[in-house]
Amino acid sequence: MGVADDKHTREVPSLKEIGELLREARESCGMTLQQASEITKVRTKYLEAIENGEFAVIPGEVYLKGFIRTYADCLGLDGTQVIAEYNELRSVRDSAALRQLEQERIGRMKRTREESKQRRLHALGKGILIALIVAAVALVVYYAGRSMGLIKWAPPWLKWLR
Repeated sequence: MGVADDKHTREVPSLKEIGELLREARESCGMTLQQASEITKVRTKYLEAIENGEFAVIPGEVYLKGFIRTYADCLGLDGTQVIAEYNELRSVRDSAALRQLEQERIGRMKRTREESKQRRLHALGKGILIALIVAAVALVVYYAGRSMGLIKWAPPWLKWLR
């Protein structure tokens, strides 16, 4: 079963599958990592990292693709096809990561909006409470002053309260 056939039967592809494919091909050829390193002129630690799916060890994407292509060609695989599969898997992984980041961003925006709304409502409630307290104190002072005879003036709109 070739690389192209495997691509259609996988459910959730991962970049580690590229390394597994290369390891299986190397082992079926009866080749050691050291022998592959001597043929490809790629360090053993990089070939091992590729087989383990630890692509971050490789110093740059261009080197990584070159190493994968060279390694695949050395093992009798089509290096161009392996790189095409790597690019596809990388694209799937990157778009999944972007979707997750977008979902997280939307969630943060919703939380921020809700928190902002709660803060505004809380501030409005405090403002209304303070206004009511000031009005109540003003009325108490006014009526206390009127009952003691300290205030003679009566606003026209208060006449209906008597």
